[in-house]
Amino acid sequence: MKNEFAFLFPNPKKVQVRNDFFDIRDLCFPLEIYKKYDFLFDFFKVRNKNRGLEIIFQEHQGLGDEEYMLESGQKQILALANSIRGQFYSLATLLQILSFYGDSGRMPVFSIRDAPEIAIRGFALAAAGGAIPVAAELQRLLLKLALLRFNHFAMPAAYVAGLEKSTAVHSQTGTLSRVEMGLVASRARKMGVEFFLLPEGDAPAPGKGSDRAGAEFSQANLKFISSEASKKKMQPDAWFEDFLQRCKLGKARGGKTLVWADRFADHPEWIRKIPRDVLVFQRSPNTGNYENFKSKAMPFKKHHIPQVLSQTIWSRDRFIPAIRSSMAGISAAFRAAKADKLAGVVLIGCENGGNGCLPEGSALLQFESGCLLWSGRPPVPGAFSRWALGRDESDLFRVYSFLAQLDQQLPHTHGQYLFEDPVFAPFSRPGDPREIEAHYRKAALYLKKRKIARNELTDFLNFTRQLCEFIAAKVEFSSCLGSLLEEQCGPEQIQRQAAWLGQGAEKLKNLYLDLWRKRFQPEGLPDFIGGFTFLQERFQYLRQLSSRPAAREKLLAELKNHSPFNFPDGRSGIRSF
Repeated sequence: MKNEFAFLFPNPKKVQVRNDFFDIRDLCFPLEIYKKYDFLFDFFKVRNKNRGLEIIFQEHQGLGDEEYMLESGQKQILALANSIRGQFYSLATLLQILSFYGDSGRMPVFSIRDAPEIAIRGFALAAAGGAIPVAAELQRLLLKLALLRFNHFAMPAAYVAGLEKSTAVHSQTGTLSRVEMGLVASRARKMGVEFFLLPEGDAPAPGKGSDRAGAEFSQANLKFISSEASKKKMQPDAWFEDFLQRCKLGKARGGKTLVWADRFADHPEWIRKIPRDVLVFQRSPNTGNYENFKSKAMPFKKHHIPQVLSQTIWSRDRFIPAIRSSMAGISAAFRAAKADKLAGVVLIGCENGGNGCLPEGSALLQFESGCLLWSGRPPVPGAFSRWALGRDESDLFRVYSFLAQLDQQLPHTHGQYLFEDPVFAPFSRPGDPREIEAHYRKAALYLKKRKIARNELTDFLNFTRQLCEFIAAKVEFSSCLGSLLEEQCGPEQIQRQAAWLGQGAEKLKNLYLDLWRKRFQPEGLPDFIGGFTFLQERFQYLRQLSSRPAAREKLLAELKNHSPFNFPDGRSGIRSF
């Protein structure tokens, strides 16, 4: 019999399905379960009628902390778990099944037993420019991550207003209030997610020093160990004594301490004194440097210090992260954690604050990485839209798979082609602009042809389509600029096209800001928003220049001395002028 439950995410370890069916038109969940997880029932659009098929939740001491079992029969479904986390996972899997078979009114008899591959599966949120998510977005993101079995979530403590005060008044500076944070933390506990706040100094950039490496995560009871002492310039031994004191304080408050392994590179004698309840964060090894990573991890492993690998989701110069390369890094981190029996893997949302990667753009990356970290296996494509939208939408996976390769076979990213100076075009002009233009026109046409019912990702896909159209038009204009400056009718064309592109830059900026503000509070905006203003100024400059012959001659001379041009008709190089 085929795998009737291939639509599930993540893929359970053991599924047995019998060639027998039972009625699911009426469901009877325990009232306390229905009230506790009402948000989950709403997401899957499953209703409790307090009659019919009985759903029973029981504690089972023989199961692991996150392990669960589902056993179905003709008159009842039994959900077994040994923790709140296991209970949530069993219910999430069961509601997926009931939602899938809901329209038919019946489903096959089945049994499922599931458990994770690695213990800690985390996500650390960091947004561009310190932008703070609105409370509703934070709730949405937490639910989506919890459904993928992420069990740790971190965000900067600076996102929370009045952290040291007892007041619950909402801050006017764009932070989340303590009341909002309390609701988020309560929801996280119901889903088995350990929610941490990350004080300033979250992680040094790759290849940089470790001056910020003494930060800690803290539990979301809004008590945390200040990282200020670790930021002061103190002698190494004094820092370590301070670190041990803060570990004791954190444990007394019920907190958990994190420290970056970089801190101990020059002082390996400290490692044996690290408390066993501290989590040491190691940078994930790249695929070609595993032995070097292993030598760094071994001293901590020798003293039984729990280690977690941190893997960055790169999004530099992109609205959509580099999904394929990021997944390769996550896969390498997963394999290393398994091979060396480390505690787990935590994904870092945006290294160095990122630069404005839209949350919707990383949906496929979150989905694939969450499924891998839980089950150790890639997800079934059809399950993606059920996680993202709560329903089947086969084209959605195809579209996101296409977006995952948006910059493939191009020397630079879509962000670089977008914000490059349209006059000198340092990224698109040195190669063959026709290839870049054709690449993005093809992408825009592909997105335009896909017929997907309107959903929460529609506006993002529309923005991406218009982004590709704009880049193609901008690259074409830049590549023709030299010949237009020489042609008799060129000034009129420059003025017309520059005006159109200037309006396009304004429209694209507004589309982006609409998307951003749905997810984040308006006080924090990515730094590159200024790039749109720069583009508008440059197109305005070209409009003004086109009416002045002397200015056109001067610009043409500058371009000849700056770099070669590539023309649409195949002529190239400075001699073409």
